[in-house]
Amino acid sequence: MNIFEQTPPNRRRYGLAAFIGLIAGVVSAFVKWGAEVPLPPRSPVDMFNAACGPESLIRAAGQIDCSRNFLNPPYIFLRDWLGLTDPNSAVYTFAGHVFNWVGVTHIIFSIVFAVGYGVVPKLFPKLNFGRVTGRCFSATFGHKISFPPRGLTPPSLDLPWYEMSLKFLDHLVWFWSMEFIRRDLRNQNSP
Repeated sequence: MNIFEQTPPNRRRYGLAAFIGLIAGVVSAFVKWGAEVPLPPRSPVDMFNAACGPESLIRAAGQIDCSRNFLNPPYIFLRDWLGLTDPNSAVYTFAGHVFNWVGVTHIIFSIVFAVGYGVVPKLFPKLNFGRVTGRCFSATFGHKISFPPRGLTPPSLDLPWYEMSLKFLDHLVWFWSMEFIRRDLRNQNSP
């Protein structure tokens, strides 16, 4: 089996796949947030002291929160890798609720992932193996091996058992929602 066997060029509809990915990305970002509300993967009692140092440059000593709940990977990425001084600064306010860069990062990441999820199989359809469960394992494993060396999380062995378990669960719900939307919209718009 050649997994890099390509779809005939006349059957590739990249624009449609990207548009469907955009829709699936936005909707699945909300689904992922919803999965994290009743089962939050990070706790306010689990500390991430290695990432807490720069917080003293942003906040007064009494307002520094070194918990994993606050110092989550998107926050650390924006602060340490992209140089955003305070990733929790307001982006916009809606109905009295403040939305910040961390939330926007989740939506952008979800859109990029969903567009790739829809476009790559247009070129290499056999790369669609494993669909939801395979991608869920890949995403969770990707977190576990790539985040600690970048300083986005503590070492994997130091993470509480529930963090990786709940990340797997919310990735599963996230990918299922992406797949349902992608498949439904693709089937409605395919000849």
